[in-house]
Amino acid sequence: MKKRISHLFRYKNFSGFMLVKIIIIFFTIVGIIIFFPHFFRNTYVVTIESKRIIKHENKDMYLIYTEMQNGDIRVFKNDNSLLEFKMLSEDLYWGLKINKKYEIKAYGLSIPILSSYQNIIKAKGVK
Repeated sequence: MKKRISHLFRYKNFSGFMLVKIIIIFFTIVGIIIFFPHFFRNTYVVTIESKRIIKHENKDMYLIYTEMQNGDIRVFKNDNSLLEFKMLSEDLYWGLKINKKYEIKAYGLSIPILSSYQNIIKAKGVK
């Protein structure tokens, strides 16, 4: 009789331990997905060529088209980011003037095929 009870007790502890491992793995994967873009940071000197607002499901996406110093065209987005303590992205969007040069700090990966662009954190005018 004692063998059966101890065997069941060990099995319950083992399954509880597996559940804890699964929960830890799940939260680790979610954390990596959330923080992954923040590991890629760059600073660019660009000239603003044009700007555009895309409305999708009651949410605005601010796109900024720029020309790099070497002549390449690159698109950036301007979204709020809680992890970067960046709020009121529309103020930054309206503050950027077309045909002006800026030093911008951005994070993320730019994958145009997936409509994934680097997010601008800060912009500072350059003479």
